[in-house]
Amino acid sequence: MPKLHASLVASAVMLALATTASAADKKLTIGMAVAQSGWMTAYDGDPSAAIEVAVDDFNKEGGILGHRIELIWADTKSDPTQAGNAATEVLDDGAQFLLASCDFDQGGAAAVVAQARGVLVMSVCSGSPKWGPIGVGELAFSTGHAAQADGYLLAEWAYRGRGWKTAYVLRDTTLTYTRSQCFGFIQRWQEIAGEDALLGIDEFKNADPSIATQITRLKALDPQPDVIFICSYVPGGATAIRQVRAAGIDQPMMTGVAMDGEYWLEGVPGLEKFYVPVPGNVFGFDPSAEVNDLVERFKTKHGTPPATSLAIFGYRAMQMYKTAAERAGTLDSQAVRKELEKFADEPIMGGIASFTEDIHIQNRIRALINEVKDGRMQSTGEYYTSEKAVPFEMLFRE
Repeated sequence: MPKLHASLVASAVMLALATTASAADKKLTIGMAVAQSGWMTAYDGDPSAAIEVAVDDFNKEGGILGHRIELIWADTKSDPTQAGNAATEVLDDGAQFLLASCDFDQGGAAAVVAQARGVLVMSVCSGSPKWGPIGVGELAFSTGHAAQADGYLLAEWAYRGRGWKTAYVLRDTTLTYTRSQCFGFIQRWQEIAGEDALLGIDEFKNADPSIATQITRLKALDPQPDVIFICSYVPGGATAIRQVRAAGIDQPMMTGVAMDGEYWLEGVPGLEKFYVPVPGNVFGFDPSAEVNDLVERFKTKHGTPPATSLAIFGYRAMQMYKTAAERAGTLDSQAVRKELEKFADEPIMGGIASFTEDIHIQNRIRALINEVKDGRMQSTGEYYTSEKAVPFEMLFRE
């Protein structure tokens, strides 16, 4: 081979190898400041595991903007005082995007750290509007439904979809989340059904061993309500529901996404006519092949299916980030933020997503209605989209 030709070939080979190495070296580091131990894993665990599935999916397709995705982790230990430390740890290790806990009280400090460092942060499923400009700042988002939005959707679905005309509310006052959820339901129910269509509101705490007094008041109502809305979470929500049914009260009951899952149903044997709005059914009853395929990939990677539909919010977080980054053409946090704020009914796993400059959480939602039947969290097959978004001024009320 002539020397010049050999030299050109060698140069071409070296250039190709260098280009390949450069592509392989392009990396997107995403920090996971979530609970890996303690009680909060019941809420952070499934979304985090679904994020791992999304990373595998996206890396097979070439990553995001040609960057291979790598997750790095720091455990908040279900301790709000550790959230900021966890965020600092992964950001110091090079995280370019931060994913934080499924609750503002648990993950808000992580978001504050990310905002101060100029890094985009997203909660894996929080229902608080404080993930945004009015709370943490403009770089904070949540994939979750605003707590009031669950209430709005269920009020509309109950009245328009099921024809129930009167309602009664059992409000768990333990958390901002549950109080806000009940506020949303009450507000929207009275708008569409009328103030007289709300027959009563009673309260309890999640740790209360008995709600006998509240049940006595409920049974004394004449007429009885068509439907009961309970805003709560496990374990206290399950305890309250069991007592309501044991008292012979058989009206349909509804609650928010925090009570999705089959793990608590054994404690309320024979429960039926109980409805939950979810981003998708992860127990084999979803009408969407997309959701069912995600569950299968989740099982393949982790050995078990998700315990709740919160997993879908985790996958959505990665979808949202990928879509916004690719439209921005960069991983720069401010550029990605601006693209996220343009989302308007953006198709995502099992639903839609919208953000604005002021609202960085879902205030109008599309949800699948789950129904408890035969000891399973089954599906009615109905995807319902809210007619009305929760107004901005209502997002901070409870």
